[in-house]
Amino acid sequence: SARAAQPFGGGYVQPAVGMSGDFDQPLAETFRALTVSSGPGGGSVISPAELQRPTPEELAEPMRLDTRGDSGRQRGQCPPKYMRMTTNALPNSPATKGKAALPLGAIIKPMARDDAAPVAVVNFGAVGVVRCRRCRTYVNPFVTFIDGGRRWRCNVCSLANDCPSDYICDLDEHGVRRDVAERPELSSGVVEFVAPAEYMVRPPQPPVFLFVVEVSYAAVSSGMLRCVAATLAHTIDHLPGGERTQVGVITYDSTLHFYNLHGSTPQMLVVPELDEPFCPMPGEALVNLSERRDVVKQLLEKLPSMFGATQATEVATGPALKAAYTVAQHVGGKVSLFSATRPTVGDGKLLNREGAGGAANGKGAEGGGLLAPACDFYKTLAVDCSKQQLCIDVWACHSAYADLATLALLARHTGGSVQHFPAFSDVAAGERLSRALQHSLTREQGLEAVMRVRASRGLRIAAFYGHFFIRGVDLLALPNVDEDKSFAVEIAHEENEIGASTACLQAALLYTTTSGERRIRVLTLELPVTSALNSIFDSADVDACVALTARLAAEATLSASPLTGAEKLQNACLEALRAYRSLCPPHAKTTAALLLPENLRLLPLYTLAAMKAALYASPAEARADERAALIATIANASATEATVLAHPRLFQAYPPLEKGPNGLPAPLPLSAQSVQTNVAYLLDDGAQLSLWFGRDVPSEMLQAAFGWPSLQGVDLATLRLLPPNTSPVAAEIHALVDAARVGRPAGWTPLRVLVQGTSDAPFVRALIEDQTKQMMSYPEFLLHCHRYILSKA
Repeated sequence: SARAAQPFGGGYVQPAVGMSGDFDQPLAETFRALTVSSGPGGGSVISPAELQRPTPEELAEPMRLDTRGDSGRQRGQCPPKYMRMTTNALPNSPATKGKAALPLGAIIKPMARDDAAPVAVVNFGAVGVVRCRRCRTYVNPFVTFIDGGRRWRCNVCSLANDCPSDYICDLDEHGVRRDVAERPELSSGVVEFVAPAEYMVRPPQPPVFLFVVEVSYAAVSSGMLRCVAATLAHTIDHLPGGERTQVGVITYDSTLHFYNLHGSTPQMLVVPELDEPFCPMPGEALVNLSERRDVVKQLLEKLPSMFGATQATEVATGPALKAAYTVAQHVGGKVSLFSATRPTVGDGKLLNREGAGGAANGKGAEGGGLLAPACDFYKTLAVDCSKQQLCIDVWACHSAYADLATLALLARHTGGSVQHFPAFSDVAAGERLSRALQHSLTREQGLEAVMRVRASRGLRIAAFYGHFFIRGVDLLALPNVDEDKSFAVEIAHEENEIGASTACLQAALLYTTTSGERRIRVLTLELPVTSALNSIFDSADVDACVALTARLAAEATLSASPLTGAEKLQNACLEALRAYRSLCPPHAKTTAALLLPENLRLLPLYTLAAMKAALYASPAEARADERAALIATIANASATEATVLAHPRLFQAYPPLEKGPNGLPAPLPLSAQSVQTNVAYLLDDGAQLSLWFGRDVPSEMLQAAFGWPSLQGVDLATLRLLPPNTSPVAAEIHALVDAARVGRPAGWTPLRVLVQGTSDAPFVRALIEDQTKQMMSYPEFLLHCHRYILSKA
């Protein structure tokens, strides 16, 4: 049982705000004590019954959002869907933070989608947006109104500000404005202000979509060109922006191809010049979609046949991107790069670095080895694009090494994303690419955005993580920001001790909606400040801790090596558990007990899972492009997405088990001991669903699910389930897959079929509780944690 190791004591009540410095360190009262006993041969063991695992309730809903109890629903607090703190009680000093040894920061998802509770929009009109005149914090539920409502005190810097005359309101006997219920900015932790003219440096940008598509032999033969063209032809009717939307198409192989879409039929213009690529029709490569929709569709439908007989193998990716910059720099927008071949000619051409000795292991002069960029061309271009409000998404559909570590810089510095489809073929992965592309183009998104995060006096934002370009010291430039993008911040102390009993964190995103309105989305959170370490541990959020530490480890991998990144993950876990043991009562601190904070009881499991990711695997197990794509995924992942990415969900698919209200059976431990060879299982790692069949699964079941009595010799990449009305088995598996897909934030999750012993390495790797050649098993890792803690006692 996952809950076999019961917590000590009753429910610990956090000290009231204001008690932060009034007592010595109290002892922890609620924790998990895992018994360490002697096993066969004299070694130490932890009983399998005491291994801490996520409960069915914790994994039933993939977007579990709130570890703050009811605080996320209290008046004024920003819901955790938008902002998650690693701990919801802040240490009062650097010394307290050091003693706790927990990461201190936040995971921020400013454009998170919440259909159940849309963000309120406030228009201050002639009053103007109400902000602190010193620190520029936006008015929020935690400011204090004084002098009969004529002034308000900033909750970040404590300055008393005058209220605009039209914003003054009487206070009640508790000092609260009488109109607070009608004022979303004073009652909700997430709100959106209509930005007045002074928040614009130019008219609001229209939605612009520029598609840069490779048309080489590899792009055609793999089916990428057909899939992309067909998807775009279908999706342009659903692009946001209405009559303001503009689109353009550039194709390339060893030459560049522009398209005049102003006539009744599209006309191609070829530019062979790569050293100084130019647009043969300046100002006309982008067209208004509502006016030229039929011609755009005509071009997209013709593209596959136009290049169907090509033999071109060289590709000029760099010059094509420079051309895209020339076409769209005057307006900005989203550039979608579809690439099937490593750049081979012109600026930005890349060599095949894979397998070059020590580089594959992340060693050598370049620090990150194959994860370090091969040249500065793409970073320089990306920074130039960011300055002109151009975001670049990279769609990598390569059959061989692509040097994604270098190409990913295009997305990293422009607020874009990296989508990786290794060994792409239209038949096997076309649906996955098509659905991901549709979601990317039609999801909720903001244009020409900037974001700043402010913290109360005594605190500062020490570092930022994600895809952006920093202007100055703390302004994140985001040419495009969407509902799936998350950012992380690390928080540090500016003073030796925070005197206040509470502290505030506020993130403000200034952006343009796709309908052309300038908006300011403001997220505000107020937290207690405490010197009590047990309060900090009791309010810790394990998902946010893992998400922030995973980003730090990914950065360490880029700057040093995968080993450095894995060590950073491990050390963060060891130090947190070591710090916690000092808080436990003497009777519990025996050498025969590993003590875990109740809120962080899954920290060792999630840490081990993150360490077993492909990013830190041996070069033989994970190629460089896979690692680079994973770094990009981690950089944009929310707290819950990071957890699901590290710790997949495993369900028995057939024979069926009893299901819960969400249509899913109880998840199984991620261990080979959970797996039988005559059963089928469904694995959900957040990005992919894998249907795994043991070698002894009955032929009748395979016949009912696929129409084949055996899968031996069948191409699994193209294998599909029979329709649900074909048989009860097919219906059962379809229902399970559909239930697993519910609630996924980034759209549709693709399904693949795996057979035991036949290319099922992804399934085996997901069994993170088992020992591997490089890594310990889960019980071994817990014992390793225990030995480390005792050595530091």
